[in-house]
Amino acid sequence: MTWESLKSILPLSIKNAGLKEQITSQNVLLGAEKILKARWGEDQAQYISFVSFKDGVLNVSATSPAAMQVLKLEKINFINAVNHLIGERAVLKIEIRSNGF
Repeated sequence: MTWESLKSILPLSIKNAGLKEQITSQNVLLGAEKILKARWGEDQAQYISFVSFKDGVLNVSATSPAAMQVLKLEKINFINAVNHLIGERAVLKIEIRSNGF
């Protein structure tokens, strides 16, 4: 039996265990929040919540009509930034829903 590095075994093990989707989902949600706070600052970012990610769709909840509109205008750039941060083309679409107004 030959020795294989953890780096070469881990991706296949994650995929076989069915964890890849869960890990990608968490990476997308955390990455999206990080990018939003970096671009908008803490005060404006509080109006946007990243709810879930599944099958390439990032679900977002907005508590401010203005924040919702700005995110809609920046949608393509935001998708590209999140995908670049996590290192794969995972986010294909953003669904924005209003909450509280």
